[in-house]
Amino acid sequence: MDNLVRSYDSATEGAGFTGVTAPTKLLPIAGSQPSARDRARRILTVVVAGIICGLLAALFSISAAALLFSAELSSHISVGIGMCLIGTIILSTVIALSSSYPGMVSLSQEITMVTLAVVASSIYATMSGVHGERDIVATIIVMVGLATSLTGLALFGLGVLRLGRLIRFIPYPVIGGFLAGMGWLIVFGAMTVILGETPSLGTVHTLLEPAMIAKWLPAVGFAWLVGGLSRHMGGSVVLPVAVVVALCLFHAIVWIMGLSLTTLQHEGWVFQPPQDGQIWTPFTGHPFEGVQWAVIWGEAPKLLAMVAVTATSVLFASSGIGLSLQRDVDLDQELRAAGAANLTAGFGGGAAGFQGLGLTLLGNHLGAPYRVVGLCVAVTCAVVLIYGASLLSYIPIPLFGGLLFWIGGSLLYDWLVTITSKVSRREYGIVLLIVLLIASVGLLEGLLVGVFAAAIFFVIEYSRVEIIKYAMTAENLHSSFEHGDETRRLLSHHGKHTLVLRLQGFVFFGSVHRLHKFVCARFEAGDAPKVHNLILDCRDVSGLDSSAVLGFEKIREMVHKSGGTLILTNLCPTIMHSFGFQENGLNCKMLLHHFDELDQALVWCEERILEGHNDRVEACREFCIREQFSRMFNHPDAFEIVTPYLERLELEPHATFIRQGAPSEAVFFIEQGQVSVQLETADGDLKRLRTLGPGTIVGEISFCLMRSRIASVVADTRTIMWSLHHSELTRLSGAEPTLSAAFQAYLSRIMAERLSQSNQLVHSLTH
Repeated sequence: MDNLVRSYDSATEGAGFTGVTAPTKLLPIAGSQPSARDRARRILTVVVAGIICGLLAALFSISAAALLFSAELSSHISVGIGMCLIGTIILSTVIALSSSYPGMVSLSQEITMVTLAVVASSIYATMSGVHGERDIVATIIVMVGLATSLTGLALFGLGVLRLGRLIRFIPYPVIGGFLAGMGWLIVFGAMTVILGETPSLGTVHTLLEPAMIAKWLPAVGFAWLVGGLSRHMGGSVVLPVAVVVALCLFHAIVWIMGLSLTTLQHEGWVFQPPQDGQIWTPFTGHPFEGVQWAVIWGEAPKLLAMVAVTATSVLFASSGIGLSLQRDVDLDQELRAAGAANLTAGFGGGAAGFQGLGLTLLGNHLGAPYRVVGLCVAVTCAVVLIYGASLLSYIPIPLFGGLLFWIGGSLLYDWLVTITSKVSRREYGIVLLIVLLIASVGLLEGLLVGVFAAAIFFVIEYSRVEIIKYAMTAENLHSSFEHGDETRRLLSHHGKHTLVLRLQGFVFFGSVHRLHKFVCARFEAGDAPKVHNLILDCRDVSGLDSSAVLGFEKIREMVHKSGGTLILTNLCPTIMHSFGFQENGLNCKMLLHHFDELDQALVWCEERILEGHNDRVEACREFCIREQFSRMFNHPDAFEIVTPYLERLELEPHATFIRQGAPSEAVFFIEQGQVSVQLETADGDLKRLRTLGPGTIVGEISFCLMRSRIASVVADTRTIMWSLHHSELTRLSGAEPTLSAAFQAYLSRIMAERLSQSNQLVHSLTH
C-alpha cells in the first residue's frame, strides 16, 4: 500500500498543491457564510473521496487477507478478510481522529501482513498433523491479535518517549534490503494466492501449464500496466480505473465463454463466499479454546521483527506524507496514533497496519484533506464487512494477485534498480545479501545478517575517518599567556618540540591504531625535531572504548621511552574515569598529565621551556622595560627621553584599568606583574582571552584604530605599568618626531607579526 505514493505523488505535485492547513473540525467550511450550494458541494466532495478511498482500502484489505491466509489456509480466507477489514476500520477511525495531519487514511498493510503470513505458515507447519484445523486457525487468530496489540503498545511507547527520530539511525542499506525483501515476499505471496499453493522448485514446471499461465500472466500484466501508467502519467485515477476495467473485462470474458460461478470457484478463479453469506469475524464464541500458546511463544522473535518493521514503516509513511504535501508531520504523534489504533485493533481481533501514504495523498488530491475522510473509509469498510460477502464471488483472484504483484514489484524496482545510483557497491551488496537471505532462509535471518554486515562495514569505514583533526607544533600555536619579545622568540624557537594533535570522533581500536601509526612515524622521522611534549586534545572526541585506552597506553610507552611527556586535554568525566586520573590531573600508573583546557597544557609546556633557560629569562626580566623601549623607539636612551610623556601606574590585584566598550585613550606597557584580558559575553559571563606579563603591550589595537575597547583588562597580581595617552603621543610627535615615527612603525610591525602568526596557524590547520 505504501507504494501508492508513486501513483499519486506526481499528480499532487502537478496540481500545484503546496500544503494543507490543519482544520479544527471534522469538516471545516471556508468562509464566514458559505452558501448552501457550496456546503453541499463540499460535503459531496468529502463523501465521494471517502467512498473511493474506502473501496480501495477494502480491496487492499482483502488482498492482504489473501496474503495472510494463502496456500493451505486459503479455505479460511473469510477469517482473514474479517480480521483485515476490522483492522482497517479501527485504524482508520482512531488515526483519523488523532493524527497530526487531518486527512490521514490508514489501513491494514501488506508490508506487515507478509510477516504475519510467514508466522502463520510456520504455525501451520508446526501444528499440522498434530492438531485439528480448528485449533490451527484459532492459534493463528490469537497470534495476529496478540502481534497487533504488541505492535500498538510498542509504537505508543516510542511516541510517548519521543523517539521518532530513531529512523535517522537505521542504516540506509538495511532499510533498502528490508523493503526489497518485503517486495520479494509480497510477490511470492501473490503467486501463492493466484496458484492456490506455495510455489517451490519442484513445482516450477507447473507455471508453464496453460491453465496456470492463464491465471498468473494477466495478474503480471495488470501490475505492469498499473505501474507503468502510474510512473509515466502520474494520474490519481489510474488505479481505480484499472480496477474497474479489469473487472469489466473479466466478467465480459466469463459471459462470452459462458462459464458459471460454480465452475469459476472450482477452478480457483474466484473465492467461495462463506456458507452463511457473511464474512467471518474473529474472537466470536470461545476464541481461546484450542489455542496453542507454546507455538505462539516459539514465534516471538519473528513477531518482534514485525514490531520493528511496523515502527519503521510508520516513520517512513509519515515522513513521506509530510514531504509530499510540503507540511510538517509530527512523527511522535503519528507513532502514538498508530500505537493506540493497533492496540485497539488487536483487542478486537484486527490485523496490524498504519498510515496509508498513497490513500492519504489520493484523498488530498480529490480535495478532501479532512478527518471525516478517514471516518468515511471506516464506514465503507464496515459496509463491506457486513454486506459484502458476495463480492468474493465477483472479484477474480488474479486481480488480488495483480495488486500484490504491483506493490511487491514496485518495492523491488525502487530498492534494487533505482537505488543503484544512490548507494555504493558495498552498500548495494548489503541490500542484495539481505534480499537473498530473506528469500532463501527467512525474514528474521536476513534482517539480522544485514544489520550485522552493515555494522561491520560501518566500523571499517569509520576506522578510515581521520582521527586527527589537525596537527601542529607550539611553534605556531601559542598559549594565551603573552610574554615579552625575547621570551616569545625563545618559546617559538623551542615550540617545535611540542606536538599538538586535536582528535575527533569516537575513538576505538580501528581509529586509535591509525593514531598510533601517525605518532610512531612522527617520532621515528629523522628529519623532524624531537618531540618532548605530545599533547592530545580531546575536545572533539565523543567517546572511546576499552581498546582505545590500551592504544593510548602504547603511545604513552613510546613517548616515555623517547624521554617525552604525554598530555591529554579536554577529557569528559567518563573518559577521565576510564584513564583513572586523580584530582591533580596526574595518572601515576600511566604517567599521564591531564588539563581541562588546551591552553593550560600549552602554558605548562612553556613553563617547562622557560625553566630550562632561567638565565636568559631572568636577564630579560631585569632589563625588561628599558630593553623594550629601546626596541620600540629604536634608540638606546628612549626610556629616559619618553618618560616625561608617560604615566606610571601601580595597580592592586583585581583592579580594572581597561573597560569593555570604553573609549580608547591610552596604550599600556607592563613592567612588572600580570594582567588578564577578559571578554564579557551577552549573558554576562566573563571569558578570559589571554594573559600578559612583563615586557608586553596591552590596548594597542584599539589605540591605533581609535575604537572603543573590545574587552576589559584586569590586574591579576600587583602590577606596575606605564601608559601613553593620545594627547601625550601628539606632544611627543612634535618634540621627538623621529622617536614617534619609530614607535608607530613598531606598533605596525607588532600587528603584522601577529597577522603572520595567524596565517601560519591557519596554514597548519589546513595542511
